[in-house]
Amino acid sequence: MKTDKKKDKKAEGRVTSIARKINLNNMARTFFAYAGMDIVVFVLLAAIFVVGMDLQMAGAFSFSYFRKISFQTDLWSAVYTVTDINDQTLYQVPVGVWLSLFRSGGIVLLAFQVLDLISLAVSGTAQVRRQLRPLNQIAARAQQLSEMAFDETKYHSLENAISSLKVDAMENGIHMHDKELQGIETALNGLLERIRVSYKQQSQFVSDASHELRTPIAVIQGYVNMLDRWGKEDTAILEESIEAIKNEANHMQKLVEQLLFLARGDSNRQNLDMQVHELNGIMREVYDESLMIDESHIYRFEESGNVQVYADCDMLKQSARILIDNAAKYTKQGEEILIRVGAWNDGSPFYGIQDNGIGMSQEDVAHAFDRFYRADSVRNSKTGGTGLGLSIAKWIVDKHQGYYDIVSREGLGTRFSVVFPRCVLSS
Repeated sequence: MKTDKKKDKKAEGRVTSIARKINLNNMARTFFAYAGMDIVVFVLLAAIFVVGMDLQMAGAFSFSYFRKISFQTDLWSAVYTVTDINDQTLYQVPVGVWLSLFRSGGIVLLAFQVLDLISLAVSGTAQVRRQLRPLNQIAARAQQLSEMAFDETKYHSLENAISSLKVDAMENGIHMHDKELQGIETALNGLLERIRVSYKQQSQFVSDASHELRTPIAVIQGYVNMLDRWGKEDTAILEESIEAIKNEANHMQKLVEQLLFLARGDSNRQNLDMQVHELNGIMREVYDESLMIDESHIYRFEESGNVQVYADCDMLKQSARILIDNAAKYTKQGEEILIRVGAWNDGSPFYGIQDNGIGMSQEDVAHAFDRFYRADSVRNSKTGGTGLGLSIAKWIVDKHQGYYDIVSREGLGTRFSVVFPRCVLSS
């Protein structure tokens, strides 16, 4: 105990000495700052007086005038005299009153400065010590940790707890019930929780991908077996099998490409080329593409003013194409699909895709962007898709710090509005 008290006193003495040095430096800087300010004020007041007197008494200011101050008895009876180059007196002004006012103001200013310096001398060291207290506490804690007796059993227990962890039981974390190791325990449990969430997402992703790929592979295998048995002689079976295999291969290719896109996005390897673009122009290009690709629906485009957006042009187009393709799948032929561009309620740029399709229930809206999610009404239909399109569109919009506003009614249709942050143009 006595040793600890001596150490505490030594540490306290070191902090006080450092605080005193810092305070002396502060006082020196303050003193020279005040001195410089006083000189500047004196020069400015003198210049104002000289120029003002010349303008008032002589009608103009000139550097060629000769100026002097003379007094007989004391400084307060001084007279300010200005003569021209011919030594003719232009005017004389008694300046005793001005000097008296200058002295009074100077005394008040100096008094405040002196009081401030005295305050720094008296309480400055204590203030610096209070500011240094957190650093002192950190240093003291580090000193305690460095002098802590090494208990090997605790670290063996921690090592055993980590070694016995299992992936499927990682949510339980590590619990040593040791106050000295509580900080390490908390940090490790936080890391384990992030690993557990990442592992769960990866496992779900692999499981869903395997499930989605299993169906087209099984279809292809079935048609290959049918070709092997009867397709060599039956032309109808041959054509049917080739068409089915081709469709399933295209489906698998699309699915794999989407999986790779999301995998690159999850690992932050999907780079974006962010620039300022005119949103009407981007969406008009997508609108023109839709007219050429899909002749079975009526497309209408509405634009509004000069809407600027800070985005990756290609990624933004991709998100719009996904929404338009989604609208076309669930909208009857001959029905209208509306593409809109404008400013949201708060002035943010947005584009919208609206259809007259089958619509979605509130539960489907809540899960619309989940990977591999498809509503029960379209799960077994030919237009069901891969269930990854909206997930990709959501990832793209999230990377642009945007958000979706969805309005949908079953049997009436769906409206997707994609809102982006305001684009602040630099001057």
